[in-house]
Amino acid sequence: MADHQRWRPILFNCPWTGDKVQTLLAEETTGVGTRYESVSCLACSGIHLIDRMDGKVLGAAPDSTRYSPR
Repeated sequence: MADHQRWRPILFNCPWTGDKVQTLLAEETTGVGTRYESVSCLACSGIHLIDRMDGKVLGAAPDSTRYSPR
């Protein structure tokens, strides 16, 4: 990478497919008070907001494992 930014790998569950997805988050935030970072999901091709503190997806049910349309 051209910049000297430090990255850390995280693993999160896609709320739509239930698949585990690995991505990288920057060690340092770009904005003051930024808690969530948007990431591209390889499982569903969508964008999710990931909590930088605990790695959980914003708005995902805590006990959901698979997306099932009603």
